Amino acid sequence: MPPEPPKVLTAPPHGRVLVVVPHADDESLGCGGTIALHRRQGDRVKVVVVTDGAAGDALGYYAGQDYVALRRTEARRAAAILGVEELVFWDYPDGRLAEADDLSERLRILFDTDRPDIVYRPSAREIHPDHWALGVGVEAALRQHAAPVQDYCYEIWATVTPTHVIDITPVWEVKRKAVEQYESQLRYNDYLHMVAGLNAYRTIHLTSARYVEAYQEVRRG
Repeated sequence: MPPEPPKVLTAPPHGRVLVVVPHADDESLGCGGTIALHRRQGDRVKVVVVTDGAAGDALGYYAGQDYVALRRTEARRAAAILGVEELVFWDYPDGRLAEADDLSERLRILFDTDRPDIVYRPSAREIHPDHWALGVGVEAALRQHAAPVQDYCYEIWATVTPTHVIDITPVWEVKRKAVEQYESQLRYNDYLHMVAGLNAYRTIHLTSARYVEAYQEVRRG
């Protein structure tokens, strides 16, 4: 049987929201519009940035500066624009997340402690190694987590087969401003152009919208 068309949402589900991202900027690129919509409807949003982002300056533009601190500053600015209430940094080595033997257990403890209703995270089919490792780690952790969780994969480096799409047109400017805070990353790639194209393409599922974020829900049991 072919996949069913995605469910079209004008607002995300209500609940306690946990966003786990490999790098600072992934929260804005992957689900920044949805985060802003959650905050508009009064939902608590916590973001966990798993790696330190230290490998993001391959050409040494920021040599002599505390690059990890710079990326944290950018993340805090973006989080403030999106309305994120809590931002946490785990500081695993950038580019080596697949080597982190304790990742899934630490994620399990996070889920057990925070008890989120909704989780946004990368897909285990991502092509970026850190994104893939985090997606695999989340799936392993959620298999050990007893409470029900709505588990949604966002898309950045690889697209998903969407089960849900959310109209982010009303908050596109919020998302755009959040992405613009990552000057250190935009110096390397025009991520704003890329994500605008992706979010515009996803309006194929909702032609009345200008920008849409797509998610794949992972169900268990």
